[in-house]
Amino acid sequence: MTEKELKLIVEACRRNERHAQNVLYNKLYGFAHSICRRYAHNESEIVDLVQDGFFKVFMKMDYYSDELSFYAWFKKVFINTCIDHHRQYLREVPTEELTPAADKPFNGDVLIHIDADHLLYLVQSLPAAYRTVFNLYAIEGYGYQEIADILHVSIGTVKSNIFKARERLKLAINPINTSHNYER
Repeated sequence: MTEKELKLIVEACRRNERHAQNVLYNKLYGFAHSICRRYAHNESEIVDLVQDGFFKVFMKMDYYSDELSFYAWFKKVFINTCIDHHRQYLREVPTEELTPAADKPFNGDVLIHIDADHLLYLVQSLPAAYRTVFNLYAIEGYGYQEIADILHVSIGTVKSNIFKARERLKLAINPINTSHNYER
């Protein structure tokens, strides 16, 4: 879709034209799905987040400024939708003091043999709190304080959840640890 086409579709969406909303939905569904997929636990949750995100996009279309990239604005709406959805889980996950990680060897070469879908599956298998902070930190590039502000949690909670997410991913990826059960 060209910038000109996108601008026309956005203007029609601002006028609540259903056909334009349908076109935008169909053109950007895959992009929206890929954003939500990083934050969701399963396909059903992804579909719910995509629907919620598009609802917010159409309801907040007047807040979009033509001076900004529509894709960047769209992505931010979807990330915020995912964060809002998971805020309830973030408060429920108990945090504990960080303890030094056990000296377990990690063979970074194992990452060469993991495809993106499998890695995404591993991230999706993380508890919601860990998955959300991990995505915001590792994928979206937010800093600890920014994540704490976005999620309305302490910076210690953010650091703890990122640490635990990394540890769980390391255990899931590293063949040396595949025979160990990891439960916390």
